[in-house]
Amino acid sequence: MQNKAKVAVIVISLLFAAVLNAQIKNTDGAYKLSDARNKVMTTETTGRTLNGAADVNQKSPALSALLSLILPGAGHYYAGRMDVGGYFLGAEAAMWLGLFGVNYYGNILRDDSRSYASTHSGLSKSGKDDDYFSNVGSFLSIYDYNNNKLARGEYNKLYDINTFYWNWDSKDNMDLFDLQRKRSERTYNVRTLFITGMIINRLVSGISALILTNKGNAQTGGMHLSSEFTTSPQNKIDGLRLNFVKSF
Repeated sequence: MQNKAKVAVIVISLLFAAVLNAQIKNTDGAYKLSDARNKVMTTETTGRTLNGAADVNQKSPALSALLSLILPGAGHYYAGRMDVGGYFLGAEAAMWLGLFGVNYYGNILRDDSRSYASTHSGLSKSGKDDDYFSNVGSFLSIYDYNNNKLARGEYNKLYDINTFYWNWDSKDNMDLFDLQRKRSERTYNVRTLFITGMIINRLVSGISALILTNKGNAQTGGMHLSSEFTTSPQNKIDGLRLNFVKSF
């Protein structure tokens, strides 16, 4: 019985010594995490390194161009170049104001001319299109108009007298109405200039944002963030390393 007890004590002592020895080795450097990391960093034979990289502070030229195509100056804001983008944004705002102003003034001229025609020819303004008012400015009455279409054989263009009636009280008033009507049309045509200007402004803004973004990326070189998984000689991942690299 005493012999069994001695054997048990010896076995327990040996196990304790083995555990203690392993802990000492771990703290002394044979299996330390820092040593494994250093080995991975200094030599390729001790293990593997799994890498991943991402760019920091790099701007996308395509995105800056797209933003400026949507709203001039937005791509420059994204690229940090509102010193240039402000001009495109200001031009965009000015053209929108011009477009609204021209449209508002054209509406006033159109409504005034049609009210004048209603007063001096007896027509009803509701439900009539631009072609109708163009004919009102060209013929003294609906009868003259219908007779003209009958003579030309354009029967499908005849107007119903009750619905489309007009009869000018004088030719001078008809000519004055037609002059006002054409003036409103010319005003509306100016809208095309503003719309064309908006398209050009977007294209130029997009190209400018693209160039400036590429230039900014080339000047700064950007900052690169890389990550690495470090492994032990047994190919077990035991850590993660982050590296910041600034290019000049």
